[in-house]
Amino acid sequence: MFLAFATADWWILLVYILIATVPGFICRKYVHGQDDFLLAGRSLSVFLATATLTATEMGLVTVMYMAQHGFERGLSGMVLGLIAGGATLIVGLTGFMVHGLRNSGVTTVAEYYQQRYGPGVRLLGGVIIATAGILNYGVFLKIEADFVRIITGMPDTFTLPLLTGAGGEPIEVAAIRVVMSVLVVIVLLYVLLGGMVSVVLTDYVQFIVLSLGMGLTTYWVWTHPDVGGFAGILEAVNEHRPGYGLNPLEYKTTATGVVGIGLAWIIWQSMHWTATNTWQTMAFRTAASDSPRTAKLMWSLTSVNYFGRAVIPMLWGVAALAYFSNRGTLDSVESSILAMPMFLKTLPAGLAGFLLAGMLAAMMSTHSSYLLAWSGVLTEDLVAPLGKKLFGVEMKTKTRIWLTRVFILGLAGWLLYWGLWFKTPGPIWDYLAITGTMYLSGAAALVAMGLYWKRANIRGAYLALLCGALPGLVFLAARIIALIVEPELRDADHIPVSTIGQFSAWLTESTMGLISFPLAVLGMYLGSLWGERAGNKAGQGPRVGTGSFMAGGGA
Repeated sequence: MFLAFATADWWILLVYILIATVPGFICRKYVHGQDDFLLAGRSLSVFLATATLTATEMGLVTVMYMAQHGFERGLSGMVLGLIAGGATLIVGLTGFMVHGLRNSGVTTVAEYYQQRYGPGVRLLGGVIIATAGILNYGVFLKIEADFVRIITGMPDTFTLPLLTGAGGEPIEVAAIRVVMSVLVVIVLLYVLLGGMVSVVLTDYVQFIVLSLGMGLTTYWVWTHPDVGGFAGILEAVNEHRPGYGLNPLEYKTTATGVVGIGLAWIIWQSMHWTATNTWQTMAFRTAASDSPRTAKLMWSLTSVNYFGRAVIPMLWGVAALAYFSNRGTLDSVESSILAMPMFLKTLPAGLAGFLLAGMLAAMMSTHSSYLLAWSGVLTEDLVAPLGKKLFGVEMKTKTRIWLTRVFILGLAGWLLYWGLWFKTPGPIWDYLAITGTMYLSGAAALVAMGLYWKRANIRGAYLALLCGALPGLVFLAARIIALIVEPELRDADHIPVSTIGQFSAWLTESTMGLISFPLAVLGMYLGSLWGERAGNKAGQGPRVGTGSFMAGGGA
């Protein structure tokens, strides 16, 4: 067989795929409305809610970009796990935003915008949420397909003997395109049928499979003779990532971009992770929980996952650095994002199949939730409100479900296109974080100040959304212009700061991300004061859960 996988690995993989897709067919009869399709009837207990949130946010793409983070930034990169776990724990213990959001009974974050500020804010917020979320999501499939392609040992191209080109020669198709197409079909099979109900049921099984697969792989990585345990990892970091590989405050600008982390990045990430409970895929789990108390407990427990989902893949990435360093083959690594799967393709038979089953479990959980989230935003926050506003038509439940499914299919096509065309300028996580910040900065300002500051009003909301999204839009516009003007940049592992794609050395993800959050808060503050002076307090709806910070209220 031309693939590295053993027969046992393929059987493990095929049996798992069969098990994972069956619930999509079984659960169709339990979907009676949009609440069932998107939120599983708002009935999740704390353990089921935690398991499904963990499965959603511990995707294959997560493993890939966290491993890249460790490979590039060494042990200092693990500060991201401390930030993510700590910020999430604070949110869970205090109920910051999540208690009020669950109390409001909204389905999407933009629906809260309407409840608190008015329908116009919901439309603008929905546009920003959908744009940022879909741009963020667009790179997932390509990265995941690279993992599958490498760990199974697939060739770079497949020959299709039944199809011939103009000269009569068999057509060759890039393996990455084939893998991406197959993965999309697998995900669509069950998410289109059962919605969140089937997602929640499979997430629970996937959580178990993923945990076992990652646990066994971590033991294999740590005990691998060519890694050398912690001593071997430390030696490789000191040799190949001197200074910044151990100290997260160290960073420098080189000819190939910024290396290391730095204080600006740490502050940006701290704000980013505190605001992630407004990220729509996560907010869906808050809305689907059976009570505000369950939502708080879910976020407290999820903090352990957010720490582990960063540190464990980073350990694999740093171990890959040690592995290739000790073997003298570090130069053979094609790209930092591919280092970890190139290392793990040496897994023994059986374990390789079990790990890939766990990674596919993670991928399916993530994609199903993201497809539901962004298609739900398009339906509930854009099309349905516009239809009511322009034509006075209230969209029926069945129509909403079918429109959501149409958007799901459209997003699947977008994944196949954007992932192959777009090239991130640096580490994948930094791209995901800056696109996320375009949405999170404004969302956090609107939700937090809407819950805890009674003077927040519609003008402040508009200004906060625009100010929060602007830095990220500037960064992405520069990147897209660079790829159009200099298409050869798509083949570069890192983008030099001197190119048009960066404009200057200070236009980095961390710089633009850092200013987004305070800019959104400032926009809300100044806009609200301006609105008061103009005598316009329109859009100040009731503040749910008022009375205390823990309950989602404020002074």
